[in-house]
Amino acid sequence: MKSAKLYSQRGGRLIWMTHKDELAKYGFGIGARFNVQLSEGKIVLRADPAGSRKITDKKGKPVLCVIGKGITAAFGHEQDGKIDLLDASCKKGEIVLTV
Repeated sequence: MKSAKLYSQRGGRLIWMTHKDELAKYGFGIGARFNVQLSEGKIVLRADPAGSRKITDKKGKPVLCVIGKGITAAFGHEQDGKIDLLDASCKKGEIVLTV
């Protein structure tokens, strides 16, 4: 995975990743738990069996969705309907997304 999409909707921002992003390859398969670390312009997703977030299942395929005020604060919001690409750096158990 070289990039991920950052969406804008309903006044906020969200990251949505699916099987097409090869999530399972990096330890983010269906049911896997993970934590999110945010800073301005950067988000780090770390696999963690006790993590506060969970990879969901949509028709047998993994879906990772991160939404909330923290994402909006880290990446800003200009208008709904805008899609930005974030650079992705991946290794087993960790995905780092940056502007």
